[in-house]
Amino acid sequence: MAVVIQAMIDSETSGVLFTKHPSTGSSQVIIEASWGLGEAIVSGEVSPDNYTVSTETNSVTNIHISDKQILHERDPLTGKTSKRNVKKDLRTVQVLPESVILDLANMGIQVESHYGSPQDIEWAISNNQIYLLQSRPITTISVSHSDIQMISQNTDSHTLLNGLGSSPGISSGPVRVVTKIDQLDKVESGDILVTKMTTPDMVPAMKRAAGIITDEGGMTSHASIVSRELGVPAIVGTKLATITLVDGNFVTMDGNTGIVTEGDTRNIIKSKNNYSSEKTNFIKPVTTTKVLVNVSIPEAAQRAAATGADGVGLLRIEHLILSTNKTPEKYIEDHGPNAYVEEIIQGIKVVADAFYPLPIRVRTLDAPTDEFRQLQGGENEPHEHNPMMGYRGIRRSLDNPTLFSYELAAFSKLFDMGYDNIEIMFPLVNDSNDVLPALPLMAQAGIDVEKCIWGVMVETPASALMIEDLLDTGIKFVSFGTNDLTQYTLAVDRNNARVADRFNELHPAILKLISPVISACNQRSVKTSICGQAGSNSSMVKHLVSCGISSISANIDAVRDVQQEIYKVEQQMAIDSTHSNNE
Repeated sequence: MAVVIQAMIDSETSGVLFTKHPSTGSSQVIIEASWGLGEAIVSGEVSPDNYTVSTETNSVTNIHISDKQILHERDPLTGKTSKRNVKKDLRTVQVLPESVILDLANMGIQVESHYGSPQDIEWAISNNQIYLLQSRPITTISVSHSDIQMISQNTDSHTLLNGLGSSPGISSGPVRVVTKIDQLDKVESGDILVTKMTTPDMVPAMKRAAGIITDEGGMTSHASIVSRELGVPAIVGTKLATITLVDGNFVTMDGNTGIVTEGDTRNIIKSKNNYSSEKTNFIKPVTTTKVLVNVSIPEAAQRAAATGADGVGLLRIEHLILSTNKTPEKYIEDHGPNAYVEEIIQGIKVVADAFYPLPIRVRTLDAPTDEFRQLQGGENEPHEHNPMMGYRGIRRSLDNPTLFSYELAAFSKLFDMGYDNIEIMFPLVNDSNDVLPALPLMAQAGIDVEKCIWGVMVETPASALMIEDLLDTGIKFVSFGTNDLTQYTLAVDRNNARVADRFNELHPAILKLISPVISACNQRSVKTSICGQAGSNSSMVKHLVSCGISSISANIDAVRDVQQEIYKVEQQMAIDSTHSNNE
């Protein structure tokens, strides 16, 4: 037994280090670096510098300097973490000199030798001193090197671009440059989607694409995370993809190495998806707090299940609809209500099958009008000054009970098919007036409200303050949507870059709204969870577990980290409790 005391490093620079390429497992040390504390890189808020070191020659073989716009730092007055914009004269400056890059690489190799396996290491530098903060095994290496060698040996094509290989696999196809959302419909199956940076409303096009290339982003950006969920090769941080690659021209992209070459090599590509579907030897820690997983799209269900999560904390119905490229009304107009119901059933069924008998929570339709406006039929969507605070969530469902009834009919049929692991979740409620009208609609659809497990999302200050009123409706669970809860509480539009530095899910006001809700629910034996991005933040995990939350739902690539974090927090709480009792 030992007590480990680790100082918090007030770093000038920080980042992550992979002792083997995290996609290919090749003999390269990959280092990502940015200014300030490491949170900006880990959370995906900044595109970091990327350096490659050959372990065979002990030399820096590639330096990729990014435009680093955001940094996190320690506030000298409060001691807390704050976020600000990087000064313009530092944004495109190389963070680490080559001598430090090599020092870090050598330290990483020593750590790998100590543990006997490739490592994912977080590091920080303060006052010219390098600190290694944590190390864990890399679990994503599963690429077939024969595939990579096959491509390199059979192509003499000119290299067009270099970026960061963020999702493994090799693919070839025609380029489709997308600079506006309304251009997504030109991306067809087998195309290479090229854009500045992907956003959630691009997911339907990402699903169709054979590969994804972006100007910006790092290993933890939206494009990287979703591409890995989909098993689609991706290259991020190329800087110039949207102005270098020509629409319609054929290219071959290697998501393992980050190289884009000209020409069509589809006839010699054996496999574009080099991800192994097998589970690793990861030993899941036993915890009282359950760890769920967020699933964006049905195609990611198998990867999500392979994490060992205790179920799905969030499956969004709107992503099933967005994939049709039609608004619900337009889809029903073209195909009929039965086809619409079947579309929902098939999407949910894929995830339910992958996790059965573990629970999956499915959120009813919650797409802002600006997202629907990009689809066929979107011309009928209302124009709103602030769609995030407008016609969406349960308020839209109750305003159009006929359309809502089709969603409920899909749930009812799934229950009749034996999928008793499906739970229904209503979004953007404020109080019982947003919940009670939904109950007779559920009953009309053939859903037994008493037997079915259903609940609500706490995403507004009103719902948090009215929790007793909501509990009186008979809800079985509550799930915090911290993305919306933060923007509504702090009056910060999460899509507005000018106030991005004010978006703080750990703001005391947010924590003061969350804690009483968990307490009130625990008193009535109602389960609580969180499915917002903050569920993957270690500081938020500590707060939630100490408050007694039932479960935490994390992104696919964060599940195992959250499992370990919860285990550590629960162990510490047990030790503290023992000491308190002894005193």
